[in-house]
Amino acid sequence: MADVEPTTSDDKKIDEFLFHLKSGFLITKIASSQFGSPSRRVLFCDESGHNLSWRAVKQSDYPSKAEYLSDVGSMSYAGTKKTTLLPLTKLVSCQYSKEKFQNEEFYMRLVFEGHRSLDINLLTKEDWEYCMDGFELIAQNRSKFAKSPSFRPESMQEIWDHDNYKPVIWEYSPGKTCNVGCGNDWEDIFLISSCYGCLWSFLLAFYALLLKGILDTDEKSTLLMMYFVFGIIYVCLVGLAVYTGQMEVEALRKKKAVLGLGEDDDMPDDDDFD
Repeated sequence: MADVEPTTSDDKKIDEFLFHLKSGFLITKIASSQFGSPSRRVLFCDESGHNLSWRAVKQSDYPSKAEYLSDVGSMSYAGTKKTTLLPLTKLVSCQYSKEKFQNEEFYMRLVFEGHRSLDINLLTKEDWEYCMDGFELIAQNRSKFAKSPSFRPESMQEIWDHDNYKPVIWEYSPGKTCNVGCGNDWEDIFLISSCYGCLWSFLLAFYALLLKGILDTDEKSTLLMMYFVFGIIYVCLVGLAVYTGQMEVEALRKKKAVLGLGEDDDMPDDDDFD
């Protein structure tokens, strides 16, 4: 275990504890049934910092190979493919036995919601005290480990509102709008226009050279016609993008009308219908 410097903020203490918990603590996992045998495991949390689990020990979990080999003979090391995840949001309390502690048995019980518990023994007193303080802090602040609800937008307007993005909108008649920049704001329109301006300036210059060559030689050029066709296709794609953007605006307006909302009202979240 690395040395842990004391901090004053609960958030900093939790962050430091999770940092060490991701590396793992050597424990003796006590079987939940009386027929099971204790087994040496590594208690850890996943990279998200939301779930607690355990795994079989490896040589890299010990300071030296000699300590690993000396510990192997006394405990069960059978691994399992099954992974159990215990959400830290469900951690209710962290309990211990005074009698076992006096006998230098560093026992700890992690109690979760749903009448579930995890009984473990830490190897050292320092690890036991550190884990007791850490898990007690997590139990007291377990609401901070709740995952935020997933964002499932149904239209570009919902994405823009979520990101506080302001696309350029032109109201060509009362109650009717059009996305001028295909859903982009002024800054993005300027950047995109600059890139396309440079591209088409180069293409037009090359097209002019080809045209001059054709006029000088009185011959037909397939490459010249190909550039002309590509120009027409590009204009059609731009028109299609504007048209589909307008279709999405109309679909959102109809959806609000079905729900009895005005055009300026926000769409309700999914949680409001649960």
